[in-house]
Amino acid sequence: MRSGELNPAILQPLLERLGAGDRPALDDLVALVYRDLHRLAGNLVRGETNGTRPTSLVNDLYLELHRQGAIEAENAEHFFHIAGYLMRQILVARARSRAAAKRGAGCQIVPLDQAPPAACAWDEDPDTLLALDAALHRLESIDPLKSRIVELRYFSDLSIEETARVLHLSPATVKRHWSVARLWLFDQLQSLES
Repeated sequence: MRSGELNPAILQPLLERLGAGDRPALDDLVALVYRDLHRLAGNLVRGETNGTRPTSLVNDLYLELHRQGAIEAENAEHFFHIAGYLMRQILVARARSRAAAKRGAGCQIVPLDQAPPAACAWDEDPDTLLALDAALHRLESIDPLKSRIVELRYFSDLSIEETARVLHLSPATVKRHWSVARLWLFDQLQSLES
């Protein structure tokens, strides 16, 4: 997220109020950064075939932030990292729900002679998102730093420089870890397809 373009003098007091559990601060903050959150959500749902819309994801993020109450964010970049992480969790929960429904979770067993003429078919494939989440958990157990960099770069849409600032690393170090993590994740996801 290009949080560096946002005015810290306006955002910081809102983040402090949010950290103290001030619910109206969340409304003010989301109104101020809504376009950035919508863009982040758009990046996350791009290419998904399940019909998830960025607006829906931002709305679910708002509800999750509201449910959690106090959100401890040091600065705008940290807030966008939290937002990206929560959006990822929302997408994974949706994928798990679709996968469960695909396997018949919650369906009532009906005798064949009473079944409707055509059963509903799910054409959404949540397996890719679930595979990515599982691969990220494996990466986290092997190399937590690379996993954190992937979350910041991919799910929070931070640049190399912004990620370096958040993690207190040099941009060159972040770039090196980012390249290795992407290759590792690609290999993990490719091995699942074969």
